[in-house]
Amino acid sequence: MKPNKLNAFMYALMKEARRDSLMDFIEDWGISEEEYYEIETWFKNELDIKL
Repeated sequence: MKPNKLNAFMYALMKEARRDSLMDFIEDWGISEEEYYEIETWFKNELDIKL
């Protein structure tokens, strides 16, 4: 079951990450652009969360 505040948390996280550059943010975490898009698709398909 998806936690009630998961959408709000993910929105806040992505908003913060986009303040400068989303790709710089994810690369700092060792995640490639391709891996990010794979993660983004998973969240949309599995949890109906748009990052």
